[in-house]
Amino acid sequence: MEWSGYAGKVLEVDLTSGSITINELDRDMAEQFVGGKGFGASILYDRLPAGCDPLSPENMIVLATGPLTGTSVAASGRLELCTKGPATNLWLDCNAGGSFGPELKYAGYDVLIITGAASEPVMLVIEDDDVRLVSADEYWGQDTLETSRRLKAEFGGDYRVTCIGQAGELLSPLASVQTEYRSFGRGGAGAVMGSKKLKAIVVNGSGGLRAADSAKLDMMIREAANELANSPDTGSARPEFGTNVLLSLMEYTGIHPNKNFQQSTLEGEPVTELEVSRYFDRSRACFACPIRCSKIARVKEGRFKGAFTEGPEYETVWAFGGHCANKDIPTIIEAEHVCDAYGLDAVSVGNVIGFLMDCWERGFITAEDTAGLEFTWGNVEAMIEAVHLMGKREGPGMDWSMGVRYLEGIIPGAAGLGGHVKGLELPAYDPRASKAMALAYATSDRGGCHLRSWPISEEVMVQNPLGQHTLEFKPEVVKGQQDFYSLINSSGLCLFAAFVLTMEQIAPLMEYATGLPGLDSADKLIAAGERINTLVRLFNLREGLTADQDTIPDRFRTDPLPDGPCKGETVDVAQLVSAYYCLREWDSEGRPTEELLNKLGLAERSAASQQ
Repeated sequence: MEWSGYAGKVLEVDLTSGSITINELDRDMAEQFVGGKGFGASILYDRLPAGCDPLSPENMIVLATGPLTGTSVAASGRLELCTKGPATNLWLDCNAGGSFGPELKYAGYDVLIITGAASEPVMLVIEDDDVRLVSADEYWGQDTLETSRRLKAEFGGDYRVTCIGQAGELLSPLASVQTEYRSFGRGGAGAVMGSKKLKAIVVNGSGGLRAADSAKLDMMIREAANELANSPDTGSARPEFGTNVLLSLMEYTGIHPNKNFQQSTLEGEPVTELEVSRYFDRSRACFACPIRCSKIARVKEGRFKGAFTEGPEYETVWAFGGHCANKDIPTIIEAEHVCDAYGLDAVSVGNVIGFLMDCWERGFITAEDTAGLEFTWGNVEAMIEAVHLMGKREGPGMDWSMGVRYLEGIIPGAAGLGGHVKGLELPAYDPRASKAMALAYATSDRGGCHLRSWPISEEVMVQNPLGQHTLEFKPEVVKGQQDFYSLINSSGLCLFAAFVLTMEQIAPLMEYATGLPGLDSADKLIAAGERINTLVRLFNLREGLTADQDTIPDRFRTDPLPDGPCKGETVDVAQLVSAYYCLREWDSEGRPTEELLNKLGLAERSAASQQ
């Protein structure tokens, strides 16, 4: 068939045998699961062996674009990486911008499936129909920045590169996959790539995409672009401050945690978005994006003179900042830069360091455990050296690079001290200060995450906010956002654009781009988001997830916030989870009911998987 919006082909590479196959994209999968995360869920649920080791050849990597990826729709450069994650031993999907996703579609592929494992380091080169595996021996052991630079020098500046650094090669559960300064950051996808001895993927495409109705699509593209330009968020604040636009608001509301979630304030003035922006050298945009939220920051003087990073992002300003009782912005820039070079998830790495500082202050660890480093609060020298040790997995860095959950189990007295859900470290929002965020953490399909639902927007940022501490309507908000976010992460559109656009604007973009009847209305698209979330839930249940894991660390129930605007607050998420299960049409064990599976067209698939 002739495709609109989609490229129409699936590329599959078996690294064990070296075989390369190209198949037609399945139309039913497109109409039911849209693209991106949905394609990953459909493929992995049907094909991944239940209970497989995430670092075994049995595991698969699915890189999937959406129907809007590579079109002229604003902020449509997104790509999903889906696999079974080593940090949680459950479902993992990561979303990244840049230009790799559009380039993959221009080469002719909506989906790249990687199976098996090579015996020696390789890289995958995709030039339209010319797809080949070549040796990567000379790149193995290099960091992501040098790898990307050398590959672009070898192939050409218009080639797009995705690669891993030393952390991925050494199989750290904190390892990321880097795509030209953007990151598939969380959950250890870099370790999966490293276990397959796949150092890099290089792509260049010469094709294009057609639209089902170009005239109507162009009209909606203009409307969407105007909406983004006129929004105070995407038209002003985010282009100026990037993701750090949240800093002052999160401090003001008491949601921003400090010192390993011990408190919500630090002595003196907090770090603000204005202070961080003083280090910005220039802005950088992902494909077709007018928002330009990415910033290049440089340190021009002091001990880290010359340090630079694409960022720092809000999450890493927190992870290497308040979480570690550090207010030195150059240190944060250097830490993020070093993480990107090694291919490390900066959110999890900062979490580990703050956790170690907490353990040090409590006397749980000493210099004998830390290769002589003193993990006092705010010790920037120890912080940077710890990142290097984790990236190289040397000395105590071998254990540190396993993550907070692992460290809780091996450091005497530290059990329950960390902030993680299902093994994935929490981001920069204290759940005691946002009851809906507590539920979002507890029910996130990949563990502690703010990118499955960010209900803080409804608690504090809308005209009639729900409030941070009430329980009413929080399950409805979280469930609704999770389904919407799954749709967006399947479409190829950036979440930042989706925060501003309405479904009345997004649905026509999908309809006029693809022409598919299954994607021609808001109701069908939201149902697709629910279908994707439900299939991922079935995947996780099959991999051993139980209802008692849908929770947050007990310390947030027992230890009140000691200071700040939310002083005295705790959160018991059990009541919220129970209401959420009912709303989702899951039973008390968190299992989707037969009625729900029938409604979403998943009953036969679920039954077949259990045989």
